[in-house]
Amino acid sequence: MNNINEIRSSYLCNGCGLCSVVCAAKAITMKYDNIGRLQPEINDNSCTNCGLCKRLCPSLDLKGIQLPNDDDPYVGEVRQVFIGRANDEIIYRGSQSGGLVTSILKYLFESVKIDGAIVCKVDFGQELFPKAMLVTSVSDLFLCQKSSYVPVDMVSGINNAAELKSLAVVGIGCHIQGFYALQNFKKEYKEKIKYTLGLICDRTLCRTITEVICNNTFKDKEKCLIWRDKSHGYKEARLLIRTRDGQEKVLPRWHRFVLKDPFTNPRCRICFDKLNVHADIVLGDPWGMNGVDWVNGESVVITRTETGNSIISDMIKSGIVSLRVAPLEEVIKGQIVPKRKETVSAALEVYEEMGWLKPSYGERLLFPHSNIDKANVKSLIESFVADSKRGKEEIVEKNLRYIRKLSIKHTLSKFLYPARLLKRLFK
Repeated sequence: MNNINEIRSSYLCNGCGLCSVVCAAKAITMKYDNIGRLQPEINDNSCTNCGLCKRLCPSLDLKGIQLPNDDDPYVGEVRQVFIGRANDEIIYRGSQSGGLVTSILKYLFESVKIDGAIVCKVDFGQELFPKAMLVTSVSDLFLCQKSSYVPVDMVSGINNAAELKSLAVVGIGCHIQGFYALQNFKKEYKEKIKYTLGLICDRTLCRTITEVICNNTFKDKEKCLIWRDKSHGYKEARLLIRTRDGQEKVLPRWHRFVLKDPFTNPRCRICFDKLNVHADIVLGDPWGMNGVDWVNGESVVITRTETGNSIISDMIKSGIVSLRVAPLEEVIKGQIVPKRKETVSAALEVYEEMGWLKPSYGERLLFPHSNIDKANVKSLIESFVADSKRGKEEIVEKNLRYIRKLSIKHTLSKFLYPARLLKRLFK
């Protein structure tokens, strides 16, 4: 069939939802699989075999539009770099970092530049399912603060915006690539999507990780998972479960980090777009940068277009945000872009060995002198593939055993530390 089935089976799909938007036959539905990837499911009885979904898929990129022509496609065009925060205290205190995404959207609404925005919302529920949400007022923005680290088909959100004329969209690199492909597909989408706000993304974790992390905490209550709660400090932000009625439980932060590899879709390992090269404005955590308020939190801001520059300039002049100029070199170093280049190169070679489809631009991202251990990358990908074929309960239990094993090891290590220290002193 001339559709995206091979893209999905090649672990090339990023789950953006573009295919479900452009399918005239409505034959594509986005669904989570057992490990929590968000994947297109095709109704073969409805599919007309037109091939449009495959031609437009930003992951395969047959049109050759996704990789920028800049000297360094991992960095893209950069106009200005800032660090700072929103001056609205309500927005700032409710934010994950500097509150700038909400502030920018509020500014666009109040300036009558947009009549809607597509954002991500993680609502309270017994199961945690983030979703794309169309907001049409400033008050709705406050319901969508903080980030989700699991897949969301953000491009699908445009299906709810048929009556609107001017949109801002928010998303990580793969989402903005999807919106970019949509803008290049039809004039109506280019005219409708006026502003793109990109988020810096290290990787997106498969949704089943939330069931491992929560592990039946507040099982029968509606709850939400806050991945980075900065109320007790930004740099060491807490991993927190909060119920609708206000109960809270703090979870060990290290659970999130040790589960990253088991729940990283191979697609993320070949992604060049950590810094969101097609967005008007890029926002993220200012890791590795100097002079950051690590107690209350700030954001790094990259403007890439004249549109983005104009927005940020107006907001600075109006006192809506407090931003100071920062060096691009600190962003590149802090976001570990050089290592990303080597990792992508190694992962693309693994894709070649597996006989999977690769992006049309894949050869341009290969680095012959990568220091990354390709055997380790291949092992991680093969382990994910094996796990993705298991039942959900088996996946959850396997990773819970992994956490319990590490917890015991950590406890023993703390207990034995004084003895090891004394041994070193005697030596």
